[in-house]
Amino acid sequence: MALQAKEFRDALGLFATGVAVIVTEADGRVHAMTANAVSSLSLDPMLVLFCPGKKARFSELLPRATHYSINFLRDDQQVLSTYFAGSWKEPAPPPFRFVASGPFRRPEGALSALLCVRHQEVLDGGDHWLVMARVEEAHRGIEPYRPLVFFRGQYRGIDLNAGTPAPDLAAVADEPAQMYYHS
Repeated sequence: MALQAKEFRDALGLFATGVAVIVTEADGRVHAMTANAVSSLSLDPMLVLFCPGKKARFSELLPRATHYSINFLRDDQQVLSTYFAGSWKEPAPPPFRFVASGPFRRPEGALSALLCVRHQEVLDGGDHWLVMARVEEAHRGIEPYRPLVFFRGQYRGIDLNAGTPAPDLAAVADEPAQMYYHS
């Protein structure tokens, strides 16, 4: 039996992600969208990847947009995620403002922001576009660093008191392949 779209989405929903707002300026206006399809791509050069849906209004701007800010939201910024996802039901938008950093615009108060320029042409990714961007600057918000998390179709927070150190892969000179053979 072939994999169904709902099963695929449900499986992907078990991968917890942060929530980002991607901002660009095109045609003299600031545009933003919520995304959780954001990933680091390369340290040298410093590249990130984000994937807007082809049906998203934001995608219409991609041929003209060259500068982006990728803004990771705090756990108290759920309303911004909802608003920029196009799901806001109130008559007035939630309070927010964009601050300028040179040619970039970013929402004030984000957990962190990556200021990026388009790295190469946008690539086809099925029903999404693949946008690779070169990171020019990074900004960190103020502590406490409490990210907004998306898991199983819901916004979540995390317990900052729980956790164990992960391996520092940036310190590894030659990443060994971990292989397992089953006979």
